[in-house]
Amino acid sequence: MGDCAACGSCVPYLPTMDCCPDWGDLDDALLCRSIDLAWDTLRTLSGGLVGNCPVLVRPCLTAPCSACSGVARGSSGCGSSGCSCPRLSEIVLPGPVAEVWQVNVDGVPLLVDDYRVDNNNRLVRTDGGSWPSCQDMGKEVDQPGTVAIWYIPGVVPNAAGLWAAGVLTCEFAKACTGGKCRLPSSVTSIARQGISMDISSGMFKDGMTGIREVDAFLVSVNPNSLRIQPRVWSPDLAPMKHRYTTWSARPPGMPEEP
Repeated sequence: MGDCAACGSCVPYLPTMDCCPDWGDLDDALLCRSIDLAWDTLRTLSGGLVGNCPVLVRPCLTAPCSACSGVARGSSGCGSSGCSCPRLSEIVLPGPVAEVWQVNVDGVPLLVDDYRVDNNNRLVRTDGGSWPSCQDMGKEVDQPGTVAIWYIPGVVPNAAGLWAAGVLTCEFAKACTGGKCRLPSSVTSIARQGISMDISSGMFKDGMTGIREVDAFLVSVNPNSLRIQPRVWSPDLAPMKHRYTTWSARPPGMPEEP
């Protein structure tokens, strides 16, 4: 059927498939596998900047107790070495933030006008309130005493990124159906009938695909071919002990659409 929206991919961006004229003739199972492979490839080669799925993070700040004289230590989920007196107007999230889908405090979603993102990774309260400095990690995110942030790490893919994803999707589909594709081979050497080839091991040498329109996008977002994005740490900042929910016995309440 060739319906990208039917795939149910966790990446909330649809590749641009103008580069694949036969796309509508592919079955849905192949389409979905090809889209997932394309985003996985872009996520790996961009150093984790594009192709990310939404994540649920439950932040917790622990400050040295010398800064909290006379205040009770800790609370459930944050550890006994911290205390819960700081008033926070911002939460520093690991890495850049492409989109914030929903923020819950005490199980209640905040309005989108109640917060903003600064410097690509600082979630700032704009409603005059402050973030709780600790939470009960034993509770589900729809309960009082919790803070939950659903967001997409990285950057939003621009038109070039969606085109690159579409090109890769098409090439993976061709490879699966036996068609001629531009993906590099991982074969190290071949010698047949007097013809020899020597290809470096590893599918994407130097972090590039060998497909010019895809590599042009990768260079624009990850010019140094980093495997992971660098992070800055300062002793002046209170330690953030974020916890990401991998899976839960009950659905965490992630919104179906951004």
